[in-house]
Parts: sequence; C-alpha cells; structure tokens
Amino acid sequence: MKKVTAVALVLIATLLTTAGSTASGSRSKSYDVESVELQIPSRGIQIPATVVTPVGKKHERFPLVLIHHGHGGGRNENGGLARVADALGEAGIASIRVDFAGAGDSTEPFTKLSYTTMLADSNAALVWAVRNLPVDKRRIGGFGYSEGSAVVAMQAGQPFTPYRAVALLGPVANPRQLFDVFFGGNFDAYYAEAQANGYAVVTTPFGQVQNTSLEWFQETIAADPAGDISHFEGRVMLLWGEDEQIIPFSQVEAFQAATAESAKRTMTVTIPNADHGYGFYSDQPDVDAALHSALVQFFKRAL
Repeated sequence: MKKVTAVALVLIATLLTTAGSTASGSRSKSYDVESVELQIPSRGIQIPATVVTPVGKKHERFPLVLIHHGHGGGRNENGGLARVADALGEAGIASIRVDFAGAGDSTEPFTKLSYTTMLADSNAALVWAVRNLPVDKRRIGGFGYSEGSAVVAMQAGQPFTPYRAVALLGPVANPRQLFDVFFGGNFDAYYAEAQANGYAVVTTPFGQVQNTSLEWFQETIAADPAGDISHFEGRVMLLWGEDEQIIPFSQVEAFQAATAESAKRTMTVTIPNADHGYGFYSDQPDVDAALHSALVQFFKRAL
C-alpha cells in the first residue's frame, strides 16, 4: 500500500511543479464563494466530490485545502464540513472534498472502504483540483477529521508530499488502538469475523451498522499515521475537543511527539464545549466559530 501511495505522490508532485503559479492578492479580504457538485475519476469509477472556490479576479490563484471526512461520515458530515469549506472559501482558500467508499453519495458498498481506496480517492481529488481549479500549486494543505486525519497524516509523511501544512481534527495517531476503543473492545472479534467471512457486521457507538471489509481491518492494523507524519517538515495543527468522548488525548500526544523533531511547527488547539461531533451533529454555533477561526487563521498563515 505504501509503495503505491508513494508513486502516486511522485506523480502529484510532478503536476505541482509543471505549471507556474501566482499568489493570491489580499489575504484579509472576504470573498464570495462558489460551490460545485461533481463526479471525478478514481480507481476506474466516478466518485462524488464538492469543490468550493473563492470568486476572485481573472488569473487570481488561491491556496487549496483537501478536506477528508470521518469513518462513514461523508463529505458533508451533516453540513459541518460544508460550513468549514465555506469559511475557508470566504477567507480566500479553495477546497475539495470527496465521499469515501460507502459514505455520503458514494455508489459503492462500505466493504470497499480501506486505506488504499481512501488514499487513492484523496490523491485523485488533488490531481483533479490542480488541473481544473484556479489554485496556487505551491500552497496545498490537508485537513482531516477523525479517520480522515489518519489519511492526511499518512500522506503528509510520504516523500514528495504536496502538503505544506496539515490540520488534524479529533486526530487518530494509532488506528488499531483507537478503533478497538471505538468498537467497545471488540476489534479482535470483528477482525476474526472478517477473516472468516470477508467482512464483519460492525455496529458503531453512533448506531451505524457497517459491513467492514477484511482489507480495512488488515490495513488499520498496519497503518501508522504517527510514524508517517514524523517525516513531515511542514506546519501541523492538532485540534481536540474539550468534551471529546471518542479520541483520547493520548492520540494528540502521539502526534505531538511524532512531529517534535520534524515539523516546522506543531500547535495544539483545544475547542471548548466540543465533543467528537465538533458541532457537525449539534447546534453549537460557538463550536463552529472556534473551529472555523482556528482553521482559517492556521491555513492563511501556513499556506
């Protein structure tokens, strides 16, 4: 899996350096935004995507942030990630986000979800964006929520990563450890079921019933986001909710330790009153405002 990912990132790095770029103008102004729903090619199929871009002057180029949703959540996360994308767009930062297999408007079953497919779809979104959007190809960032944070961390640590900065919300540094807690200590039992049947019927703490593939279990065991991001030399922001009930702070600490010697700078932001939903699944305008402010300030400075 990592060999394939590295090759994909070399391709992306080539795309990023083959065209000139123009830095956007004033980074303090507020922009109108355009949101477009589309399908983009990945893995021989079409995957759902949403692009949000600032409305700028002719030839104006903007930073780009790739947004990654959580486990089974979908690219909108009940509207929460759509609001994040709008906040970034109004600050002059373009974004693209996709539905991973089995989530949102995806036409694939959940059994297609794995780190291999998530990484492939994220890379496909980046390729599409740099070819089709008015973005500054030298100013690319990644934002991941929950399981999406693990995907971003894995990408950030690869050779030729396109990212200059990454923000990890409810960060997952050790997926095997985290999902054992998430599954109520039943990870091994579900894994055994997947080994016997090709997938396991998993019920999450949020009541979702997910047919989870053997490949997902195998890759979750092998995944090492903290180890991968230890090679990243850009800027890192770790965001954690004051009322987090899913992600223990030890996951944040693992990322802090992993990036202490490599990253240009690592900052940790605690969001008051935020649980693992981070305002996406509740009416908490204060949480929304704190999250949006942290992300906008971080990416404006880091990109």
